[in-house]
Amino acid sequence: MKLSNKQLQTLRHMLGIDRPNESAPKPYRDYYCANRGDAELIELAKIGAVILYRQSDQYDWYRTSRAGRVAAIASHREIRRPKAKRLYHQFLLIKDVDGGLTFRDFLTSPVYADVRKRA
Repeated sequence: MKLSNKQLQTLRHMLGIDRPNESAPKPYRDYYCANRGDAELIELAKIGAVILYRQSDQYDWYRTSRAGRVAAIASHREIRRPKAKRLYHQFLLIKDVDGGLTFRDFLTSPVYADVRKRA
């Protein structure tokens, strides 16, 4: 299945794995509500990446097909930031709560070992 970057972005969004600061994609949803006749979703359905499962007067609901899900998860590597940037991002989030925290303390303190490991 050949998908464009825009199509892969839509599939990742459907699954909730479109954040580059995640070390590994963990899908937590699988749906997309689009306006009736949305050209992008119709094209994704034609190539077998999504499945239309519900319609109303104004909206169509889609979910990923097995192939679409696999493609989206595999494509997460393309948007994933390097480990060093993910670590720094986690530091900035924690620093907002603990204003006295230095990056060195974050990198060396056993208190943040689990956060560093997950980054």
